[in-house]
Amino acid sequence: MEKLEAELASLRTRAAALNSRHSAAEAAHDDAKAKLQRHHLDADLDADDKARAKLETAVAACAVTRDGYANALVEVQAKITDAEQKLAAERATVERKAVSEKLASDLDAVERALPDYLAAGKRFADALEKLHFHHESGAMVRFICNTATQVEVAAGFALVELRGMVVAIHDGVAPIPAPKPVSASLPVPEPSPPTQTVFMMKSAKYHDHDGRSRFAGQWEDATMPVATAQRALRLGVAVPVTDPRRAQLRGSRGGDFNPRAPDVVDLDAVEEPKGVPHANPVLSGANFTPLPTAAPRTILIDVPLS
Repeated sequence: MEKLEAELASLRTRAAALNSRHSAAEAAHDDAKAKLQRHHLDADLDADDKARAKLETAVAACAVTRDGYANALVEVQAKITDAEQKLAAERATVERKAVSEKLASDLDAVERALPDYLAAGKRFADALEKLHFHHESGAMVRFICNTATQVEVAAGFALVELRGMVVAIHDGVAPIPAPKPVSASLPVPEPSPPTQTVFMMKSAKYHDHDGRSRFAGQWEDATMPVATAQRALRLGVAVPVTDPRRAQLRGSRGGDFNPRAPDVVDLDAVEEPKGVPHANPVLSGANFTPLPTAAPRTILIDVPLS
């Protein structure tokens, strides 16, 4: 293979040089032909025979040089094709030899492991046989014995067939087995960050989970990060979507918004009042009435005496 690779590299270098010289000879031939044509068109045809003969000689010489390089280039390209085919065949021979040797080694390992597997199965079945009074143990004994018999028979046929494949692969009669497919694990998508939808009582701006600036128009629904939505609810900038005002006001602005208006609330920058407990808007809207706790209450419980 090293000899073929060196020969192929040399041929390719020679082909590149011949191609360059052929291009130069082609250009020289075109130039000489153009000069001869100009002579035919402009010179005195009766008085300039020597000049014409000289130009014709130049054209003929350039044509010989060009054709010589072209013929040599064709032969070199044929040699390159032949060398590439020989190199490919040699590489295939090396690959078939390596694959056949590996298959033979794998079969040797199988033949060494098979008696150990059968012997281990027999020892395990003999141990379970002592528990013949137990139904599951008896079922395992029958399964192990049946499996061992089937594996032994199948291995006998398979090993003979595979041994034949070793020779067939080495000689190029059988194709090289395809490599074992590798199972590609699918990427698990990351869960989307939690969001909450609220009804905006005022126009506001905020940043989403990705840091992008968002705008929520007055009297429209807005989906935003949960922490931002809770801040808007506490500040009264928004109300839950269950608020009855949503049914009356939703969309009444008609999309007439100016995100730069001075009354747009910046939910990321606004400061909440300190010392004021955060009210849960859901509980606030439930209208719970606290029970009176001024007077003590007594409950009597009957307890049976034993």
